[in-house]
Amino acid sequence: MKKGTIFLIKFLGIITLSGCVNNPMLPSHFNHTSTQKALIFKTNQSTFITELNNTSDKNTRNSYINEFLLKSDIQCRDYLNAPEKSSQINQNENQLYMNIFDAISTAFGLSYITNTAKTMLSSENNSNLENQQAYKKALSPEIQRGVEINRERYAQKIKSKMMLSIKKYPISQVRKDMLTYDKQCNEAYGLIEINRALKAMRQNLNHPVENTKTAINLEAVKKSITQTTKKVQAKKKLKIKSREKNATK
Repeated sequence: MKKGTIFLIKFLGIITLSGCVNNPMLPSHFNHTSTQKALIFKTNQSTFITELNNTSDKNTRNSYINEFLLKSDIQCRDYLNAPEKSSQINQNENQLYMNIFDAISTAFGLSYITNTAKTMLSSENNSNLENQQAYKKALSPEIQRGVEINRERYAQKIKSKMMLSIKKYPISQVRKDMLTYDKQCNEAYGLIEINRALKAMRQNLNHPVENTKTAINLEAVKKSITQTTKKVQAKKKLKIKSREKNATK
């Protein structure tokens, strides 16, 4: 079986697993070492106008939901751009990056580019940390767009339940939905959306889907990976030349 075919099978398998919003491979199961503690997003409700409690009626519940979704989205954007967030890629995220590289390789025939990217992300050598951060930074805009797309999808599900009575959509369920919404402010969901977009592109190869402002820009993803890889390769060549030069002295 050809390598490209194997990559595609693996990729489609991960996409199938990641199709659900509450996926077992996502943030709630992420493992973080003591030296890489993850910041967990939680919407700050200290300035909320609407208060929610177990006796809230339907109107209060709906007002709270609207306020929560609006302010949570603003806070989530700030959180994803926070400079203190870890720039390291953990093991779970690493697999999602690898699937993106495989899919890009298969879709655009860029194995010579993506193989370098995979090598950098799979290496445990501390000297490659800078390169790993470079790939994460390069893909950051589309990762964040993916987070927004995923959260908007879930927000629509929440809004569709606002017409229900308080008995059919009780406060306890609202709180569970808000908790889920907060958990989805995580870069892993953005990576999942990029993978989902790549899968859709493969399925619609003969009938391309028009790119919109609400979609992942796959050309930007390809360009970011290509440009970053070329920079990584250039830096590697400079280091080799420097070592050879010092060895001849």
